[in-house]
This record gives sequence, C-alpha cells and structure tokens, in this order.
Amino acid sequence: MTLTVNRLIGAYRARQAEIGLSLAAGNAATWDAYQRMVGEHAGLQKALDIIENFIEEEADEHDR
Repeated sequence: MTLTVNRLIGAYRARQAEIGLSLAAGNAATWDAYQRMVGEHAGLQKALDIIENFIEEEADEHDR
C-alpha cells in the first residue's frame, strides 16, 4: 500500500508543479481559467494534507 500512496502523492505533486509552471508562464487565457487552475492547485494541496495527516496518525498509532 505504501508504494501506491507514494505514487499518488507523487502524481499530485507533479500536477501541482505543472499548474505552477503554467500559471507562471501566463497560460491562463481568462480570469475563469486562472481561477480554475488555482482552485485545482489548492484542491490538490488539501488532498495532500489529508493524506499526510492519515500517514502521521497511522505512524503514531503504530508507535504506541
């Protein structure tokens, strides 16, 4: 399972990097496109935060 979770995290981070580069390059043609890109980036970060919290909780339970 760890490998699958690591692949998921890697995919999320890769997509965030793509979005960041696209935004920096000015590829958002409209304000709506910009908002969608920023929203996707924020959503991916929230998902990463949730996954990392679960991993930390599992590690804490394992250490007890």
